[in-house]
Amino acid sequence: VVRTARSGDRAAVAEEAWLRELIEMLRAGSPARLVPAPAEAPGALRDLGPLTAKPVLFVANVDEGDEQVPAAVAAHAAAHDAVAVAISSRIEAELSELDDEDAAAMREDLGVAQSSLQRVVGGAFALLRLIAFFTAGEDKPAQSWHLRRGLTAWHAAGEIHSDIQRGFVRAEVVGWAELVDAGGYAGARDRGTLRLEGRDYAIADGDVITVKFTP
Repeated sequence: VVRTARSGDRAAVAEEAWLRELIEMLRAGSPARLVPAPAEAPGALRDLGPLTAKPVLFVANVDEGDEQVPAAVAAHAAAHDAVAVAISSRIEAELSELDDEDAAAMREDLGVAQSSLQRVVGGAFALLRLIAFFTAGEDKPAQSWHLRRGLTAWHAAGEIHSDIQRGFVRAEVVGWAELVDAGGYAGARDRGTLRLEGRDYAIADGDVITVKFTP
């Protein structure tokens, strides 16, 4: 990179400056993810692949009934561009010995809204900027898919199958909660919550989609 930069290559000059800044940050104990790659060399961080560039999720083991991430852990996570969630391993150990109904009742008694697994998965989705969307039909089982937040119905079609993406025409979309509340697709159509969207529609977390496409 240094040799190429000496020739005046714009991308190499920017990457060399970035590498020197990165080295200083690493020597100071800061992670590489705090030093974004320059616009002139957007692939520099990916090509280098430093371990501390990876996203980090802190999981704090807290006291029974406590859902708050300790302030010190939250501050440390924020300073390192990370995400933190709180779980109680003791409670989860007890819940693991119960059936689903009893476990849900115990969580309600303790005022715990989500299981530890749900919190960890939710934290990971937030960290990676992912959302979940669903496909489901009257005669097909529901299936969950994940997608980068901000991507479109066309991208979602590609997650399902490349042929569906290639022949994309439009998508029928309804929120999962709205679909359940309506009792199915017929009720959602009657209520007007099932709608048609084009390829540029930004998929929302919890959307249920049916893609219409030409083979």
